Amino acid sequence: MLGKEIFSICTFYAISPIHAGSGAATSTVDLPIQRERHTNWPHIQASGVKGSMRDHYRRFADDAKSNLINLIFGSDKDNDSTRKGAQDDLPGAISISDAKLVAFPMRSNVAPFVWVTCPSVLKRLANDLEFAGFGGLKDIPFVKKEEAVVLKGEFKGDIILEDAVVRVNSTDDTKTDFALPDGFPEIERLLLVSDDMYDYCVSSCTEVQTQIKIDSATGTAADTALRYQEFLPADSVLYSIVYFSKSAGLNELQAETIQGHIEDVIKNFIQIGGDETLGRGICKISWLRSNNGKGDEK
Repeated sequence: MLGKEIFSICTFYAISPIHAGSGAATSTVDLPIQRERHTNWPHIQASGVKGSMRDHYRRFADDAKSNLINLIFGSDKDNDSTRKGAQDDLPGAISISDAKLVAFPMRSNVAPFVWVTCPSVLKRLANDLEFAGFGGLKDIPFVKKEEAVVLKGEFKGDIILEDAVVRVNSTDDTKTDFALPDGFPEIERLLLVSDDMYDYCVSSCTEVQTQIKIDSATGTAADTALRYQEFLPADSVLYSIVYFSKSAGLNELQAETIQGHIEDVIKNFIQIGGDETLGRGICKISWLRSNNGKGDEK
């Protein structure tokens, strides 16, 4: 924890598929999702998360406080310069990290679907929690390449994950008391798989939809309109770190006031990514606030 910021963690539970586009085609997918360079794991870039939060605030903040948008998010001359009391060249009082994937839904033979995560994801989460002043995670279980550890739920034997198979041993060494921090979305069936298996899941098992455009004159698909679009599937779970800086002309009390105001306005559900008019990117959100190393849900 840096000591100069006040932290919250915002979690996102995907109600509908999310398309945060990368803008560059890869292989057969015309509109792929954003991925980390070094891991190739899906994420949502911080600019997209912040833009969605700003748009949500613009829509739902009370008129009396809507003029705070530039103070909170920074100046936006194209969209918010005409608001009453708007100021130019404000840096903004909050900073937002990329939305990182912590649990990915996979089709399975033991349930309609299960969530998967891996040791590297949990180690990253532990580091982020420590950075933001939350209590650390308990010991992360060890998992072999083709095995799985049940973090939540009751499973044993072979489990099919799409086209792959992992084995859950029923011995005592696979039992764990591990749990995601309080305030994270409730996950009923969570498997810890190896980093290699997780990479297969998030690289090969995202949702890809075929998009076409109908020619109104002929009633058939228009030429050259066929495209393939990638989505993070519904039920994906992500999180972002949000810090409220006291260095942007605010003292600690003012930063805490903005923190409470943001969490009061941006709540319940938010839309992230493209295809809003098709109902894509609807996420249920919750806030966890750090408090002397302990996370409090709001």
